[in-house]
Amino acid sequence: MAWFDGKEAVVVREAGTINIFYGGSFTPDGYGHGHVKAQGGAFGESIVYWRLPDSEGGTVVIDNWASSERLADHLSGLW
Repeated sequence: MAWFDGKEAVVVREAGTINIFYGGSFTPDGYGHGHVKAQGGAFGESIVYWRLPDSEGGTVVIDNWASSERLADHLSGLW
């Protein structure tokens, strides 16, 4: 089981991109979920997109393909 910022998360790896869904209603990827997209390296070195779950305002925090925010600083339980 994976966790993103302390919330249970669904992690989907495909073609060099990692998508993380967390904070949704009833399931991590349920209604109102947050979404994080990371790229680079085997486990997605950099977060390139991050939308908070509705319970935290639903704001897009990162929409920058040159972001320096590291996925490893937020994701746990996957390794």
